[in-house]
Amino acid sequence: MSSQQQLARPTAPATVKNAATVMYVGMGLTLLAAVVLIVDQAMSDTLTQQLRDAYPSYSASRMSTVKSSILTYLFTLGVAGLILWPWMAAANRKGKGWSRIAASVVFLLSTVIALYDFTQNFPLFVTLTGLLPCVAGLVAVALLWMPDSSAFYTGNRATV
Repeated sequence: MSSQQQLARPTAPATVKNAATVMYVGMGLTLLAAVVLIVDQAMSDTLTQQLRDAYPSYSASRMSTVKSSILTYLFTLGVAGLILWPWMAAANRKGKGWSRIAASVVFLLSTVIALYDFTQNFPLFVTLTGLLPCVAGLVAVALLWMPDSSAFYTGNRATV
């Protein structure tokens, strides 16, 4: 890219910069949710107790399999979040045309997954901490669709 093209590219407005910052906060909240789960497993293992209460007839082997599946699911979501948050923040800050829509879709999917988690036999505090990144996602997406942000994405499309 020539220096003239770089000069022609609009600077991200405060709304987009703030959205990117909120996305990094969302990444921190995702990490917090994973740490809460790890601390619970190390200290009190609330998940196992909740599963025992919900499924008293399960053998120890079956209980172990169910618990492992749940932990794999939760940690996979966490790793996905830790990858997606900074990627979406960087892409939106650069004004990539697809990034605002992608961030919105990721927010919607993650919110549906977080709400689905309330229907499962997960400890409530695990489900609630998993919902915290969605709050950051809501704020970020709202900022990305503000008029100043829209003008930035439209301006970037015109300079490409």
